[in-house]
Amino acid sequence: MKLLTALAVAALSLPFGANAFAQTTSSGLTRADVMAQLQQAQAEGLVPTPTGDYPPSAATIARNREIYAIQHGTDHAGALSTADAPTMQSRTASN
Repeated sequence: MKLLTALAVAALSLPFGANAFAQTTSSGLTRADVMAQLQQAQAEGLVPTPTGDYPPSAATIARNREIYAIQHGTDHAGALSTADAPTMQSRTASN
């Protein structure tokens, strides 16, 4: 009799226990939002970065902007990277 009671209690508690593990809140960002943020970070030259270069240096950002401009055929990112070029040259001269 105790076994039958235990099985009945277990069977009745399963539907209630499943609701405890259900995800009820959303993170607020959709997949499209995350993809747009990633594309914006790539256009700004913030990603990708080498493992040892965090936060990314100005040289890495300029290089990433130039690569992005070449890959996507935009002049905006190229203009930004050429504006940073004298700064990069003065840094390499001082090293």
